[in-house]
Amino acid sequence: MIGTCLATDVSADGSVVVGNTFGEYETFRWTTVDGIVPLGRATVPVLGVGAGTPDVSSDGTRISATILSDDGTHTTQGLWTLGSGWQVCGPMPADAAILDQSLASAWGLSGDGQTLVGLYWRAGQPGGSAHPSSWTQATGVVDLGTLGSGTCENCGSGRANAASADGSVIVGWIENPNFGNWWPTVWVNGVRTILRETEGFAEASCVTPDGLTIGGHSWFPPINQFSLAEAAAWRWDGSQWVVQRIGKLPGTVQPFGIADVTGISADGSLMVGYNRFNQAGDTGFVWTQSTGMVDVVNYLTSNNVTLPANFDFSTLSAVSEDGSVLVGIGYETVEPFEPKSFRITRCILRGDINKDTIIDALDIAGFVRAKLGQTPQAAENPTCADYGGTLEEDIAAFTADLLGS
Repeated sequence: MIGTCLATDVSADGSVVVGNTFGEYETFRWTTVDGIVPLGRATVPVLGVGAGTPDVSSDGTRISATILSDDGTHTTQGLWTLGSGWQVCGPMPADAAILDQSLASAWGLSGDGQTLVGLYWRAGQPGGSAHPSSWTQATGVVDLGTLGSGTCENCGSGRANAASADGSVIVGWIENPNFGNWWPTVWVNGVRTILRETEGFAEASCVTPDGLTIGGHSWFPPINQFSLAEAAAWRWDGSQWVVQRIGKLPGTVQPFGIADVTGISADGSLMVGYNRFNQAGDTGFVWTQSTGMVDVVNYLTSNNVTLPANFDFSTLSAVSEDGSVLVGIGYETVEPFEPKSFRITRCILRGDINKDTIIDALDIAGFVRAKLGQTPQAAENPTCADYGGTLEEDIAAFTADLLGS
């Protein structure tokens, strides 16, 4: 377990986890060495409001989040950098205006840590009270635009949720100008494409580093009284975005059932997310093409993991780029009923302790640490030291892999 908090993202190698603390909703950064480190600038203790999700760059050194403004009067977008702390992201577009103590919120960060995405508020303006936005140091906050208002007078809002490694591909949602439901949307180098004009609320939630696979949720025909938003992916085939129905877990029903992809491995082969069965009852899921959607509880038990007592798994929030680390959130089922975040390590290649896809001398020290029960170094995966045998058998199997036999 990571601790009593709400984990929302993980670095490329899985060594850094970020999220919000429980109660004050303060952005934190976690590592195996330092544990949960609150980063300050929390909005809830001062304003009573919070929004957005903390996200982390691939190398774990930069974090985006919704933070308290310099004068302490409203929320805004912020970028934290290891060694220097927070900076407020600006300047804002000319039509930006504070609404209910909020000027802007952060929902995603590019892998290189240079592009922050989210939304900004434009109180009193026509064409939507919130617009999707992107920020870089060079451009400031840029309005990504929406479809404006059609027959729906108060429609026209939108939000950017995530960005590719270099920030060239941004995903999120914009409102249907006639009915107000959300449409999953992608911007490629600023050019907008509606991924699917859905009948209900849908969105694009995450994107791979190369920008070629998008995850989220959508609606699929036939649309009827039993329909609901299911987990979905869109893959670029060289000329268009092709939708893939990821689905929902058995027992997921109207009116509140939904499944959503919240994280994707770099190659698009593994997806994680959450599944709400109905008004009550959430769980996380793991998806691959061969297994389909698997409840995280079933996934763990099938891999001989002993589940914690008095704990319900609620969601899987994110996955590392190589798919070896999953992070998520669950809740205690006994007092004080607090949320706790967890980190699951998977072994991609047995014996590859340092996760460089090769079993060689660089894995020996990590193997020894794992067998001695010592704290692993950053990016090491001690799970890959377990060959399923006795200590002597595991050492023999690892040695054989080292020697290529």
